[in-house]
Amino acid sequence: MTEKAYLYLVGAGIFLSLAVFAVLIYTILLKFSTTLGIRDKEFNLVRWSTVSKPSLGGIGFFIVFLLSIVLYSVFFESDHVFKDRALLGIIFASSLAFLMGLADDAYNTKPFLKFGVQVICGALLIATGTYIEISSYMWLNYSLTLLWVIGIMNSINMLDNMDGVTSVVALCIFIGFLLVVLLGDIYSTLFFIILVGILASLCGFLYYNWHPSRIFMGDTGSQFLGLIL
Repeated sequence: MTEKAYLYLVGAGIFLSLAVFAVLIYTILLKFSTTLGIRDKEFNLVRWSTVSKPSLGGIGFFIVFLLSIVLYSVFFESDHVFKDRALLGIIFASSLAFLMGLADDAYNTKPFLKFGVQVICGALLIATGTYIEISSYMWLNYSLTLLWVIGIMNSINMLDNMDGVTSVVALCIFIGFLLVVLLGDIYSTLFFIILVGILASLCGFLYYNWHPSRIFMGDTGSQFLGLIL
């Protein structure tokens, strides 16, 4: 078996396993969690639904994301994760975005606090080597990176207002990313596995988010997905 055939076989197995695992996670969360992510009924939330539903999508996203990195270590290079500065930056930044979203879903955090955390997330990416590079002026590259990170995180957050919309849009974008990784000049086994994991978590989430939905993505999911995007 060639290396590429092995990669595709492992990727397909990971996708199917994590998709089933994601459905199981959301089934358990829906069964045992009745308050997490459900906003105060008196709080005016802009979402096109007359029924309060738990915003638990991000929990599954984050668990499957971390699990995909663990599976990469099992099937490929076990010590590569801890040597990849950019990946560690993405893990820390996405973890911070996830925790901030979780706090916002549970306690309705102040907008300035959310904005401040988004800035920190962008700064973490920059500090670990992930930034837009279009100019010889680094201050311009860093500024555009911060603007992009904050903009995408808030865009995904605002898009999460109807059944299935955000998850389908994100699913299409990540499929595009996967094709770029597979067919382009920036092939990476690590990011191939991560993308497969995220796609699996989105498919598992969509099972419960499709109209009529039983679960929302919430800030927990939109902030995490926005950071990864």
